Amino acid sequence: MAIVAELVRNFGVRVGTVSGRFDQLFKECQGRSWLSLESCVALIEADNFRLVDANAAHRRSPDTSIICVPCAPIIGRLRSALTATEIDQVQGYLQFPPTSVAKQRERRGNRA
Repeated sequence: MAIVAELVRNFGVRVGTVSGRFDQLFKECQGRSWLSLESCVALIEADNFRLVDANAAHRRSPDTSIICVPCAPIIGRLRSALTATEIDQVQGYLQFPPTSVAKQRERRGNRA
């Protein structure tokens, strides 16, 4: 979905324009690690969507119009957003709210 957001934000592409290729997009991304996606480029053609290695995309001379979206900046933004929330939650969530605990002497003095 971040690739689609990139197309909308940077190229002004309407979501309906690329909606027919969402299945291709999800199939291409399915099962890939973030590390492998980081070295990819999304190539969107009139009737096709492909993820290719960034180095291979630069060597290829296209014979049709192609929109090229590098995945590295997208993965970088997602990674930094996730790690920022992890840093904020270092302590994690407490299962029980904090309560005051009486000292040992006070507890002994209250017993009969």
